Amino acid sequence: MSKHAFWQALVFTVVVFFFGMLLGFYLELNQSQSIYTDLVNSELNILDEQVRQRLITDSNLSCELGKESLFTFADKIYDDAIDLEEVDGTGRIGDLTVLHKRYDLLRTLLLLEAEKLKERCLQDFHIVTYLYYYNVENIDISSKQNYLSNLVFDLKTENPDEVILIPIAIDTDVASVDLLVKSLDSKTYPMIIVNKELIITDLIGFEQLRDLVFNESDTYSP
Repeated sequence: MSKHAFWQALVFTVVVFFFGMLLGFYLELNQSQSIYTDLVNSELNILDEQVRQRLITDSNLSCELGKESLFTFADKIYDDAIDLEEVDGTGRIGDLTVLHKRYDLLRTLLLLEAEKLKERCLQDFHIVTYLYYYNVENIDISSKQNYLSNLVFDLKTENPDEVILIPIAIDTDVASVDLLVKSLDSKTYPMIIVNKELIITDLIGFEQLRDLVFNESDTYSP
């Protein structure tokens, strides 16, 4: 009886292990397919952004229509990137740096478009750019990034139609991002840039950030 029970338990364990392996393989394959789809979509989004910029510039579209298109597209890219961060955080798919590069390139294009639209149309919206490290091992920097990331996200959530939020990783070897970083001539990151002028590198509270963005306070003291 003892040997019979042993073999039953062994067979049951092998069967459970086998089906567990199959389920894991299926989930991994399914997620890999999803990442491939995201990769293709990121290519299309970059092309879409280039065409959108050309249409807004060359077709003399109204400023309101340009702003609406900009915000809608920026919000979509932000949501897609958040989904990518969640998948990347699981560590199950391997290196997703190439996909992050595409999103950083796309968001840099969005930043340039937003700045041009704001200057051309004198639009009453605010550009909040958040520059951060994608690869970070320092606990202090990581904690600071989490705080500032939540800070700008809360600001965007509170003012969805007045703030365009553009997070960009500065260490994924994207040439245009490297050029942007060099133009800032700063070595302190993470960093929040408000309307291309105000640079924030220190920890501040939500109320202070909101005052600075909406020009309720003309000075910034770390």
